[in-house]
Amino acid sequence: MAQQLIVEGSDAIVIANICIKRQLPPPNGYADPRQFEEEFVVAAGGYDKAIIAFREALNNTDLNRIGIVVDADEPGAAHRWETLKNILHEQFPDFDLSAYILSANGIVIEILPTLTVGIWVMPDNNSTGYLEHFVAKLAPQEDELWRHTDATVEQLSREGFCKFSAIRKQKALVHTWLAWQKEPGKRIGASIQAGYLDANAPAADNFVNWIQRVFELEG
Repeated sequence: MAQQLIVEGSDAIVIANICIKRQLPPPNGYADPRQFEEEFVVAAGGYDKAIIAFREALNNTDLNRIGIVVDADEPGAAHRWETLKNILHEQFPDFDLSAYILSANGIVIEILPTLTVGIWVMPDNNSTGYLEHFVAKLAPQEDELWRHTDATVEQLSREGFCKFSAIRKQKALVHTWLAWQKEPGKRIGASIQAGYLDANAPAADNFVNWIQRVFELEG
C-alpha cells in the first residue's frame, strides 16, 4: 500500500529538511529521494489544486495513508478544516466526524482499517497565516539580527515603502532575515539544512509528532 503527502507548494522541502534534522526515518517505501519527490509528495501549486489532489487521493484505493498540509491564510484554520471535513463527509458519509476538532496537534483520522488521513493547517492549526509564520518560530527569537529585521520591516510597512500586501508581511520578514545570513538568499529548506533555522525548536514539535502519527516510517 502507498502513502502520499499533499502540500500547496514548496512546503515539502521544508518538511523533508525538518525530518532529516530530527533524524526521522523516511516514509516506508520512499527511502530513495527520487521516489520521495515524485511519488510520496504532491506539490499541488496552490490551495485550490491541493484540494483537488486531496479528492483524488481519497479516491485512490492504493493509498492507505494520506496527509495534507495547507495554509490557513486569511480565511483561517477553522475554515480550512471545515472545507476538508466536508470533503471527507462526501467521500465517507457513514463515518462520524463530529468528534474530530482541529487542535495544535493537527488531526489524524483512521477512517477505515486501511486508510488513515492526516490534516495540518499552517502555521499551527489555529492562527491565520501560512508557512512563513511557522518558519519564523524556528528562527532564534533573541537574535539581535532577527529583532532588527522585524523592526525594520515593521517601520518600512508603516512608512508606505512596501509594495507587498499586509498579508505577505511575514514572507518579507523571513526572507529579509535570511538575506542577511552568512550565505544570503538561501531558500527556507536549505536554511534549515544550514542551521539558520532550528528544526529542533519546540515550535516544530507538534508538527513532527503529526508526521509520525500520519505516516508509516522506515524501521
